[in-house]
Amino acid sequence: MKPKDTLYSFFYWFIIIINTIFFGTAAIVISFFDSSGMKAQNVAKLWARTILYLLNITVVADGLSNIDRKSSYLIVSNHQSYFDIFILLSYLNVDFKFVAKSSLFKIPFLGWSMKRLGYISVDRKNLKKTLSLFNQINLSNKASENVSDSERKNKKNAAVSILIFPEGTRSDDGRLKDFKTAGLKRFIEILNLPILPVVISGTFGILKKNSLRIYGGKTVRLKVLKPVLTETHGTRSTSDLIQNIEGNINKEFFS
Repeated sequence: MKPKDTLYSFFYWFIIIINTIFFGTAAIVISFFDSSGMKAQNVAKLWARTILYLLNITVVADGLSNIDRKSSYLIVSNHQSYFDIFILLSYLNVDFKFVAKSSLFKIPFLGWSMKRLGYISVDRKNLKKTLSLFNQINLSNKASENVSDSERKNKKNAAVSILIFPEGTRSDDGRLKDFKTAGLKRFIEILNLPILPVVISGTFGILKKNSLRIYGGKTVRLKVLKPVLTETHGTRSTSDLIQNIEGNINKEFFS
């Protein structure tokens, strides 16, 4: 890596750390006075947008109109980089909790705020335990439409989605990895939510797996595909449904 790239990388990490401390602290404090969780979630979105702006990351987003803010989804996305979360928080106009490996929850400020915001630590040895945590979140297919605006602000009436990365980990080389179908199948069958496929490309060039080098000034492409209603997929098995979704994500990724 060139000396100039090293200097920029240190600068970018400094930006990320300072913003994480500031916004993480703000989210934690606000969460104690925000029963709906929406204000704290908005802080997380602002954190992500600020970092993308300061690192001069351009995002070309398509298909955002496919999202119904009143619905809960199982959001299924490919996973290129840690920067995927910044993109998704910034551009998906829906409240979601993402499933993340437990080690992230041990990071000061970041992990503390993730816990307060209700993000889910995955226990890879005990998926049933992880799924049981969803009982604490409203996962109705449709948020109540017969409530007042003040009631809608209450957490129990707010639609919340779940984000998972079915590849299980970030890409090693920028290419898509095969879906871990067993875990995804359990999520689909137990949660029984419409599936919202999301395709991200370009974040691998910002921060690669097992690397600390960050490259700013990149362009990222985000595309939200049409939701798939799991209860209307006919006689197809869940495995066939997963294969179809994986195929569509692959097709859009390489288009």
